[in-house]
Amino acid sequence: MKPPQVLALAVVAGIATLATVALLVYRLFVLAPPPSDAVPPGLVAAPKLSPEVTQKTVASLFSMTLPDLAGRPQAIAQWRGKVLVVNYWASWCAPCVREMPVFSRLHEHYAGWGVQFVGIGLDDVEKMQAFAKTTPVSYPLLVSDFASQSSFLEIRGLPLTLVIARDGHVEMTHLGPLDEAMLEPVLERLIGK
Repeated sequence: MKPPQVLALAVVAGIATLATVALLVYRLFVLAPPPSDAVPPGLVAAPKLSPEVTQKTVASLFSMTLPDLAGRPQAIAQWRGKVLVVNYWASWCAPCVREMPVFSRLHEHYAGWGVQFVGIGLDDVEKMQAFAKTTPVSYPLLVSDFASQSSFLEIRGLPLTLVIARDGHVEMTHLGPLDEAMLEPVLERLIGK
């Protein structure tokens, strides 16, 4: 090879190497950022609510009557005095859909101890009905809209889950998906198991 060809080949190899390194850095740090102390958005537990906000949230929730998937009105107050797990979800929300079988299992397991799960769908009733046909859920699914729920509860995303103790205080709020390992200890403590 002649010296100009060797130089050109070295330049091309250098550019290819730099491009490869740049691509790897992009994939590592932009597409999959390094872990940090901050929890990723959508998986953060909402801060504890103040007593005033808690009382307003619980009072507003228990004063609501929402239709179920068949259009029958269901008063949330019918579950007062139980450990109530209220899950805000939508059929288009992939994390919501993934956690619903877990919630169904937990509902079936803890129902005898006075634990009641309720799903409040912020979605079109037709989409919720189609979802329920393909993915049976063991607890009531109620229909609502974002505006009526956000009037008393700040909904920053879905899924959003509230756990309300028998005495009406909000024991836990969680934005993002919940699994059995996170939820079961809270339920066991609230039922005194």
